[in-house]
Amino acid sequence: HHPHHRFFCAFMFHRHGVRRTTVASTNLYSGYRPLPTDVPAAGDGSPTPGEDGKTGSGENRTSGSPTGSEETPEVDMEGVETTAEEKQELQSDWKSYTFEERRIQMLAGKALRVLDERARILISVESDSVYGAALAIPQIARTAGWSLPYTGLAVRSIIFLLTNVLLQVFLLYMLSKEERIMDQFGGQMYLCDFAAHISSCPDGPNCVGPGGTVYSPDRLFDWDLWTTRVFVRDSLEKVFPDRAAEIHEKIDPGEYGVESYYLRMVCCFLFVLGMWSDLHGSWEIAALIYCVPTSPEPWIQVIDPEAEDGQEDYGDDDTLFLDFVKFQVAGMPLHWKIFDFFIIFLPKVYIWILTIDIGTVFLMETSVIEDMIVNCVALGFILTIDELIMTILSPQSREMLENIESYMLPVKRVSRTIAEDFYRNEEQKKWRPWSPRLFTSIFPIRLVFMFVVCFFFMGTYYLEHCQRLEDGSWVAKELHLPRSESLPLLSFLLGPLPAAQPIEVKREVAWEYADLDRAQRTVAAESKAPAPPTEVPQMPSGQGSTAKPTPNSPKATPAEIRNFFREADKDGSSSLTYQELKSHWQNGEAIAEPAVEE
Repeated sequence: HHPHHRFFCAFMFHRHGVRRTTVASTNLYSGYRPLPTDVPAAGDGSPTPGEDGKTGSGENRTSGSPTGSEETPEVDMEGVETTAEEKQELQSDWKSYTFEERRIQMLAGKALRVLDERARILISVESDSVYGAALAIPQIARTAGWSLPYTGLAVRSIIFLLTNVLLQVFLLYMLSKEERIMDQFGGQMYLCDFAAHISSCPDGPNCVGPGGTVYSPDRLFDWDLWTTRVFVRDSLEKVFPDRAAEIHEKIDPGEYGVESYYLRMVCCFLFVLGMWSDLHGSWEIAALIYCVPTSPEPWIQVIDPEAEDGQEDYGDDDTLFLDFVKFQVAGMPLHWKIFDFFIIFLPKVYIWILTIDIGTVFLMETSVIEDMIVNCVALGFILTIDELIMTILSPQSREMLENIESYMLPVKRVSRTIAEDFYRNEEQKKWRPWSPRLFTSIFPIRLVFMFVVCFFFMGTYYLEHCQRLEDGSWVAKELHLPRSESLPLLSFLLGPLPAAQPIEVKREVAWEYADLDRAQRTVAAESKAPAPPTEVPQMPSGQGSTAKPTPNSPKATPAEIRNFFREADKDGSSSLTYQELKSHWQNGEAIAEPAVEE
């Protein structure tokens, strides 16, 4: 490969690691560069490598403490790039350890080196997903010359992949339709931050609900219960119009709002956090497509290439075939890379984005505490459909994926000595609480990344569906009914970019936040004494007049007063504000019925 390709692939897998690994030999000296004086000579209790780099025989090899000579010989510093002073310090550290302690320190250094190398140079295929099957099985079939059984397995894996994509997209489409179409027809405004800080009411932000009244804990309901209570009140007012004021005064429907603002945020983060594994799988697919050679290399290899043709012992059990034949990730032709990019990688990534976008809105629109927790878990089911379909894949395909070996990037690997691993582990012990290396080691990059993703989609929700008031409240924007009951496919696919293809709505306003400026003054007026009476505007002669209330004079409801003065403000016939009129009404003054009608 080109050098910058190797650097890019090594960087990606150093950051994200691998999913499938195989266990190497557990011998202490396997993989080390053989040096005659790599460790102290036998007799001091230290392990002694043979000519092949493996531990020699001797009683002291398993001893837990040094025996023989009282003075421990020095360790060979060849290959360790450090100063003379540091080498002397390393020799002192070596002598200060017992045999078992030295062995543990060497193994710790070697284990970390091996894990780092595996994370940087190995590329694997998802063995528990139809995405991995659709990527690997066709390449195995290509290697087998497209024989009928392998071709059937390859085509079947593609069919299962398309089935998975259709099912995931369909479920996401129905969720989006419920949120963006059906809820609007039901008159449901977006939840935003209604009742988010109910403990600070009536003087804090988000204290006035969609019904225009101030929140209190005993008046907070979910959407279904609140709309039912509003329906009962409005129905009684229409059936008994002559008692509308009494009904409005005695029947309180409460307000609609969120029960726990902070739990809703936590559930959104947990939902996004649960999507990490799927995003990591997409990253592995992209790395595999980019990093493997663009050539038709075989994905089937013979374990014993020296065996003569036809001399292998198959035995009676066909599964023994896997004992000397292995499946491995290798290069693929360019047209297969293009196919995998557009048919596997792009749909997988975009479905992930749609799921995060639609799922975040779904959780932000959940007001009940138990529903938040249940929905947080239930939404993750959509991205596990590929694993569910994987369970009905043929046993042959599953066996191939479980035994397929990772691809090793063609990067130069430097052999190490025991002294180098020992020195590496000792060097990593030299840190302080203020050391920059400590902060780079403990900084959780993936966790921070998921935080950023979560808050990005939550911020998109607020900017798209809510508006911010002067007191810091976030309330829903005006509600307009859609022109059609169906959700256009393009609007669904471009859901993360709503401005690109907005849904057509009617011009009429079906709901709006009640008198945004005046409602804020109403919050503060609830705890204050009413303002002094002001002269109520007189109506033209013959069309009604204002008077002090009597047992037989009807008192206008707040909604009627508000509607009356809203219309009066339009033509400039009123010189009073809604708050001043409310003070008149609270002081026992009333407007005659003809005046309200006017």
